[in-house]
Amino acid sequence: MIVHQVFFWLHQPEKDLNAVLEGCKEIAQADSVKSYSIGKPAATEKREVIDDSYDIALMVNFDSIADHDQYQIDPIHLKFIKDHKDKWASVKIYDFEV
Repeated sequence: MIVHQVFFWLHQPEKDLNAVLEGCKEIAQADSVKSYSIGKPAATEKREVIDDSYDIALMVNFDSIADHDQYQIDPIHLKFIKDHKDKWASVKIYDFEV
């Protein structure tokens, strides 16, 4: 399984957070997505090793690299990027195999 973690930092989270969260729910409906989770930083105790500076986290699971690659060109995913990329100050992605 491939785990695709995406962390979004928004220019104006107070204005755009809900729109990007809803967009994340839409892209998670792409055919190649096995499962997904979306959230905001947890209110866990602050520690030096925790980075809670992001606004939104999206985790998408795929059965294979081929499914991940299909997701990258899926029209739902491409529309999400087009509709929301101007709202992002930064995006970091971490992919790993399980």
